[in-house]
Amino acid sequence: MSTKSELLKLLTENRGEFISGQAIAAQLDVSRNSIWKAVARLKEDGYLIESRTNAGYRLVSKDNILTVDEVMHNVTRNCSLEIFDTVTSTNDLLKEKMAAPGPHEEPLVCIANRQTGGRGRLGRKFESPAGTGLYISFGLKPTFDIDKALFVTMASAVATCRAIEKICPIKAEIKWVNDIFVNEKKVCGILTEGVTNFENGKIDSLVIGIGINCFPGSFPPEIADKAGTLAQDPSEFRRSMLAAEVINEVLALIDVIETREFFKEYRKRCFILGRPIRIHPNYNDIGIPAAALDIADDGGLIVEYTDGIDKGKRETLHTGEISISIGH
Repeated sequence: MSTKSELLKLLTENRGEFISGQAIAAQLDVSRNSIWKAVARLKEDGYLIESRTNAGYRLVSKDNILTVDEVMHNVTRNCSLEIFDTVTSTNDLLKEKMAAPGPHEEPLVCIANRQTGGRGRLGRKFESPAGTGLYISFGLKPTFDIDKALFVTMASAVATCRAIEKICPIKAEIKWVNDIFVNEKKVCGILTEGVTNFENGKIDSLVIGIGINCFPGSFPPEIADKAGTLAQDPSEFRRSMLAAEVINEVLALIDVIETREFFKEYRKRCFILGRPIRIHPNYNDIGIPAAALDIADDGGLIVEYTDGIDKGKRETLHTGEISISIGH
C-alpha cells in the first residue's frame, strides 16, 4: 500500500481529529517529507485536509468525494476500478472497454461523480447530478447462457438493496424489475446491457449500470415528486463506503447467479406483489388495470387483469414488454 493510501486510511480512522506529523511518520515508518507529499496528493484528489502548526493534520468530516483508494480499501472482491469526475455514461464507457482487445480476467468497475448522458431503460434519461449520487457500472465476461440475462438484473437489485441497508438505516424495496424504492420513492435504477453470441447462446460481455440517488440534488420538476434519496445530508454516510458495498454484493451474487440463491429475497423485497398496478404494453398509454401476483421461475411477473376484455386472465410478463405504474 502506498504512503498516500496508508495516510488516507489513518486519517479516515481518526476523522475530524488532528494527528501530528511526527506520530504519522512514526506509525507509517516514513519521513516527514513523504507525509507532506502524500498530503499534497490527497488534496489534489479533492480531500479536505486541514494542517495546523503544533497539531498536525486532520481529515475534515464534511467531504464526501470518491477516490479509488478509499473505495478499494473496503472492497473484498477481485476487480479493477476506475473513478472519473464526469463521464457521458459509465455504461457506455465500459462497453467500449469490454469491446477492446484484452483478456478481461477480472471484473471492470467504473464509477463517476456525474453523468451527462446517463440512461435508463428504453433510452430514457437518468438524471445524474454531481456530488449527490453514485453512478457505477460493472463490465463482466460471464459464462452463463443468454436465458439468464434477466436474472442478472434481479440479482443486482437484491445486491444493491443489501448494500444500501448495510450503510443506511432504511428499508430498500424493489419494483419489478429494475428499480429500487425507499418509502415508495425511486432511489435507484439498474440498466443491464449485453453482447450475445447467438451461435453458442452465451453472453460475450455484460455491463450492469447502477445509479443511486444518495442525497438531495437538482432533479427536474417532472420527477421531483417521484425521486427519493437515501439520506438528507452528505454527512450521514460516505459514498465511498456505499460504492464498496455495492461492488462486494453485486460481484458476490453474480458469482453464484446460476444457483438463484437471490430469488427468494427478490420476491420478498418486490413490494408490488399483491397490489393493484397498471400495465403499459405500449409505454405511452393509460395502462391496463391488473394485480401483481408473483414472480415466475424465469423472472417474469405474473399478473391477473382486473378490467377490460382480458379481465380475469393471467399472464407472465417479461422485461422489455411493459412498464408498470403503481396504483388503481
